Amino acid sequence: MELYKNGSIITMEQEKVFTYMLVDQGTIVEIGKGDPPEGYRGASVLVDLKGKTVLPGFFDSHMHLISTFFNETSILFDDARSISDVLQLIEMHQNKYDQPVVLGKRLSQFNLKERRLPTRHELDKVSGNFPLVINSIEFHSVLMNSYAMNFLRIPFLSIDYEKNELNQFTGRIRNSSAAIALKKVYSLLSDDFHLVGADKTFQKAVKKGLTTLVAVEGGPLFHPKHPDLILENKHRFPIDVELFYSTTDLKKIVARELTRAGGDLFLDGSFRSRNAAIFDPYKDAPDNLGNLFFTEGELTEFIKQAHSMDLQISVHAVGPRAIELLVNTYEKVLRGNPKEDHRHRIEHFELPDPSQILKAKSLGLVLAMHPAYEHFFREEDNMYDTRLGKSRALLTNPFRSILDEGIIVAGCSDSDVLPLDPLLGVHAAVNHPNPLSRVSTYEALEMFTINGAYSIFQEKEKGSLKPGKKADFVVLDKNPLMINSGLIKDIKVLQTYKGGHLIYDGGDLHD
Repeated sequence: MELYKNGSIITMEQEKVFTYMLVDQGTIVEIGKGDPPEGYRGASVLVDLKGKTVLPGFFDSHMHLISTFFNETSILFDDARSISDVLQLIEMHQNKYDQPVVLGKRLSQFNLKERRLPTRHELDKVSGNFPLVINSIEFHSVLMNSYAMNFLRIPFLSIDYEKNELNQFTGRIRNSSAAIALKKVYSLLSDDFHLVGADKTFQKAVKKGLTTLVAVEGGPLFHPKHPDLILENKHRFPIDVELFYSTTDLKKIVARELTRAGGDLFLDGSFRSRNAAIFDPYKDAPDNLGNLFFTEGELTEFIKQAHSMDLQISVHAVGPRAIELLVNTYEKVLRGNPKEDHRHRIEHFELPDPSQILKAKSLGLVLAMHPAYEHFFREEDNMYDTRLGKSRALLTNPFRSILDEGIIVAGCSDSDVLPLDPLLGVHAAVNHPNPLSRVSTYEALEMFTINGAYSIFQEKEKGSLKPGKKADFVVLDKNPLMINSGLIKDIKVLQTYKGGHLIYDGGDLHD
C-alpha cells in the first residue's frame, strides 16, 4: 500500500484540491484532505509530495505511433529555416546508406525564408546516390529526390504531381500518389526497423506525463501492417496504447476483435496541402476547393455497417465541406438506427461553422481536436493565414463555442506531426490567438484527462483520480490552475505513475 501526502491533488472530478492519496495494488482506494488517517501512516511506501501538484495521467487521443517511432531514425527538419539548412541536415545524416530509403520528416515551407520547399534538383545535390522521401509536416504531400522517383516508380497522375513555371516536376506529390509512395517506402522497411524508435518514443512520452495513447494507424498515408505491429507489441509498451484501425474493411476489425473503426480515415486532407475540403476557395489557390476522398454513398455505407456492428466510428474531417458531409451522414445513419451512447467521433473538426457545431451536439458526437495547431501554425503569414486568409483563419479550432454547447473535446497532438506534449496542448487551448476561442485552464486539462478517457469509453477506470480507478497520475512542479496562463507550456513533469508504478522520475521531487 502506498501513501502520497502533502500534495496539491487535482482529481478532475471536481475543482476541489486534496492533499493525500492512498493506492493499493495499482488502484486508488482513498483521497482526502489534511492528515491521512492514523491507520494509513504505516503504508509500505510513503511519498512526500512536498506541495507539488498531482493530476491524472495525460491522454493523447489521436497520434500516429509507428510514424512517431520513425522520428528516431529519420531526418527531422523542425529547426530548418532555409533550403540551405535542409540540404545541410541531409548531408549530416549519419545512416543514409544503411536504410533502403531515407526518410525526412516535419518539413514546413512556412519555416523557410524562401517560403517554398526545395525542388528535387536541389535535393539531388546532396542525395544523388540514395533514395530520399520527405514528408511535409502534415503528411498529405511528400517530396522526393530524383533517385526516389525512379526507384519507387510511382504511377503518374498529373493532378498529383507539382510542376514549376518551366513545366518541370518539382518532386512534390500529393493525394493518392503520395499515399502510394509512402506505402512503398514502408513496405521496404522491415518490421524490426519500424520498432527501432519505440523505446526512445515511450521515454519521451512518459517524461511528458502521458499514460494513455490513442494510436490511429493504417489508412492511405501509412501502411496496413502498422495496426498489427501495435497489436503484436502492446505487451512491450510501458503505457496503454489504444488502437483505432483506419480502414473501411470491417472484416479486418472483426478478425482482430477490435471495438473501434476509422481514426484517421481521410474524408479530406489538410489546409497545408490545400486538399482539406472547403466551400470557398483557398486564398492562395482561387480555383481550389480541396478534395473529398469518399463519395456520399461510400461514406454512408461504411458508417451504416460499422454502426450496425456496434463499433465506435471515427473519421478525419478538417474543412467545412468534409465536416458537413460527415455530420449529415452520421445524422442519416443515427436516424435510421438510433443508439443512445455511440460516442462516434470526428477527428480534427478544424474549421466548422456554427450550424455544424450544433449538429455535432445534437448527434452526441465526440470531437478529437488538436490545440497545438494554434501554437505552431498561427503566426502571422503562417499556414492558416496564407491558405485561408486572415479573417477565415481566425475561425479555426473554435474551442470556446464548442465547449459552450457541452460537446466533449478530447485533446490530441497528432504526433508525429507535432510533439507528444499534452501540457503544450493545454497551453495552446488556453492561449488561442483568437480570444473568442479560448478556454479555461481546467477545461483544457479536461481535454487531456477525463475527456480523453470518455472518448474511448474508459472514463470509469481512468482519466480522473477517485477511489476504484487506476492509479495513473503525474506530479508537476507547478499548478497549472494557479500560474500565469502564458507559462503553462513550461510546467515540468517531475514524476509519472502508471498503475501505481513509478515509470518516470525526473529526480527533482527528491531534492
